[in-house]
Amino acid sequence: MGTENDFMNVADAAALLGVHVQTLRRLARQKKIPAFKLGRDWRFRREALVKWADSQHRQESTPGHGCSVVIIDDNEKVCAALARMAEQFGCRTRQALSGTVGLELIAEEAPDLILLDLMMPDMNGPRFLQELRKTHRTLPVAIVTGHPDGALMKEAMLHGPLLLVPKPIDRELLERTVRAVVGQKLPSGTTAVARSADGRNP
Repeated sequence: MGTENDFMNVADAAALLGVHVQTLRRLARQKKIPAFKLGRDWRFRREALVKWADSQHRQESTPGHGCSVVIIDDNEKVCAALARMAEQFGCRTRQALSGTVGLELIAEEAPDLILLDLMMPDMNGPRFLQELRKTHRTLPVAIVTGHPDGALMKEAMLHGPLLLVPKPIDRELLERTVRAVVGQKLPSGTTAVARSADGRNP
């Protein structure tokens, strides 16, 4: 039998995992995280949460089927263009127009790579990285920015090694970046097929 200290409310569990309270509640409702209902809210066993967090970290380095990319940029057109290119490389993509939503997507399922804008209104790139590293210390991040030498880039570099894809986006550089991270998860020849199909770069 566990002691009372083994059980946590939503606020304490969210603080332990470094995620937003609403994200944690949604994961609990979707049965994606070990939890049980007590009254009107959720409760969590500390040991079960730690094991769940460890399993999320292992997803970052465990080979799987295909490549998963989360794209975070407050410009919807840039998100769509990056998603189109990454999907033509053979990746599954999810898009977020803010850092907050991006963190929620990553809490639900850790991707192989994050493509991250630096200048966003609600949570800029460095702030996003600060939050991300609380739960995903080694998840690869490529900064997609038109200001690679700016102050925000220097601040972002404080949160671990990062890849860089300058704007305007060069398709071949983006593909090399993705392939450098995901290795064997991408099929060979995907880009050539995509280019011959539409006759142009996106």
